[in-house]
Amino acid sequence: MDIVRAEPGSRIGALDGLRAFAVSAVVIYHLAPSRLPSGSLGVDVFMVVSGFIVTALLMREYERNGRVRVGAFWGRRFRRLVPAVMALVVVVTTWVHLTGPATLIPPVRSEGVSALAYVTNWKLIAGGVSYGGALASNSPFVHLWSLAVEEQFYLVWPLLLIGLLGLSRGRRWLLVALTATAGMGSAVWMAHLYDPARNPLRLYYGTDTRAQAFLFGAVAAMVAPHLRSRGRRAVSVCGPIALVALIVAMTTNSPGLLYRGGFALVAVAAALAACATTVPGIVQVALDRPPLRGLGRVSYGVYLWHWPAITLLTTARIGIGGVALTALRLAVTAAGTASSWVLLERPLARARPPRVALTGGFAVASAASALVLLPAGQAFAYANLRTDRIPKPVVAAPLIAARRPTAAATAPAPTTTAAPRAADPALVLPRYGTAMIVGDSGMYSGAPAFVAALQTAGWRVVQTAYPGIGLTTPGESMRQSWADNARRYHVDLTIVMLGGWDVGWEQAHGAGAYRSAINETVAAFTGAGGKVLWLSILPGGLTDDRYLDRFYAALPARYPGTVDYLDIQSALRAPTGGWPRVVNGHALRGRDGWHLCQDGAAAVTHLALARVGLDRPGWDAAPWRNDPRYEPGTDTCTP
Repeated sequence: MDIVRAEPGSRIGALDGLRAFAVSAVVIYHLAPSRLPSGSLGVDVFMVVSGFIVTALLMREYERNGRVRVGAFWGRRFRRLVPAVMALVVVVTTWVHLTGPATLIPPVRSEGVSALAYVTNWKLIAGGVSYGGALASNSPFVHLWSLAVEEQFYLVWPLLLIGLLGLSRGRRWLLVALTATAGMGSAVWMAHLYDPARNPLRLYYGTDTRAQAFLFGAVAAMVAPHLRSRGRRAVSVCGPIALVALIVAMTTNSPGLLYRGGFALVAVAAALAACATTVPGIVQVALDRPPLRGLGRVSYGVYLWHWPAITLLTTARIGIGGVALTALRLAVTAAGTASSWVLLERPLARARPPRVALTGGFAVASAASALVLLPAGQAFAYANLRTDRIPKPVVAAPLIAARRPTAAATAPAPTTTAAPRAADPALVLPRYGTAMIVGDSGMYSGAPAFVAALQTAGWRVVQTAYPGIGLTTPGESMRQSWADNARRYHVDLTIVMLGGWDVGWEQAHGAGAYRSAINETVAAFTGAGGKVLWLSILPGGLTDDRYLDRFYAALPARYPGTVDYLDIQSALRAPTGGWPRVVNGHALRGRDGWHLCQDGAAAVTHLALARVGLDRPGWDAAPWRNDPRYEPGTDTCTP
């Protein structure tokens, strides 16, 4: 994040220490989220500190010269922010170009272009309500959203401050009141927009909803220089309490509370801590230390480089894990930070405007060129589908009469290992009933086959599978929707196949918490007395999502006769092993190598329905194969 320099000799060492605290929290959160579940609040601390220092500099200029030179201020922001982030874009884009994987190219290109214009947060808002955006957490540029919010604040705040100074006419209390009101307005606006049933990315990334942090920091900057002895004593006492409160908040995880005033409380606590860095006391003693000051000075580079190091250096790509992987990531972060500081940040801080403009222009041009030169990459499937709200179920009626099947129609999918119905199936089902299809984009890509097969068996089908869905995304609201559907449609069988959306949540909250989420989900599915067939995660993905299968595989023992588990690996495995997208000339997967094509969907459906005795002949060659989700495009299904 940003580091703003005050006049020579006026740098506040403890404020650098506060930055070190903030960046450390963010890095720990990204490396080991279970250790600091809300360590991302370090970003909020950064925002408050930025608002504090920028406002202090603008106010000092106004008091000294009677005016604010907005153009000069923007030039300083360009000098500080642009060259370093453009260098990051060049290096990371080149890295992805040379080493892949190809699935990273689309988000790197789109978010890299957004970084050039400092609109990454709004790009993520647009992408966050689509499947492609939901996958953006794997992009090495996703963290640049906060820099975009910061830069947008820098564009608007000087002009707004000039207006507020005019309105207040030298009355500092009125200036403080107006700024505080604006901050509270941003917090109230966030609380008003918050809906537990929708993805909160709009609120998390929005400039308007996150402005509260900068504005509360600005209030602190307006108040701090004019504190009298009693106020200074109060700040010296409240500052340590605020700092401890921030640490406690980072160890908790209450998203609903954060969006309903929690972010505002965090910002107020950070503003108090920032004020406390300016007065003698415990906060100064704790934070004004050489190691923390040094880390705080280079915290912008640390923030820039740590996330690409984490996303690009994974066990799957480099073959190491554990402490060795963490050490490598930190080493790459340190190397990037040092290079940025020595080659760009420190020299440009002392350079004349022409050199700054030349260097910045060259950096922007280089970043744009690197993005343009990226090869064509594979786009994510279903990138145009919204995931910011719970989708409405689609109900398909059973077929009243079916045509006499042809030999081709009764042939199983090329790789299916479906067997006749077991003599003693684990789940006892009615001959005819209602099935509910649940899952994320993996199941969504297989849903046409499941619907056609179940209709042929005489069953009604409630289709709720949709991209971006997990047990914890969006959590309780999603489970409530499943429970409502199970009761409303009197669901007899729920067929579930999820992806790895819950991996991060499970790592952050622990195995016990995830088992509880699964239990609540099973209760939602079986609320009307129905049974559950839980399928394993699709094999062959780039990340190790399938370790969640151990939780699902344990369900039959916990819910005998009610929940069955089926590993679907055999349906998609090649004779020589592995899970390639094309097997014996049949395209089982789309070009992304993961989502199902017609033959892959048929293979999984045959295997699953044979398990519960519902695999009937005649559905495999039905019109479902012409479903629009299999049409050529981002997920082409041609061999």
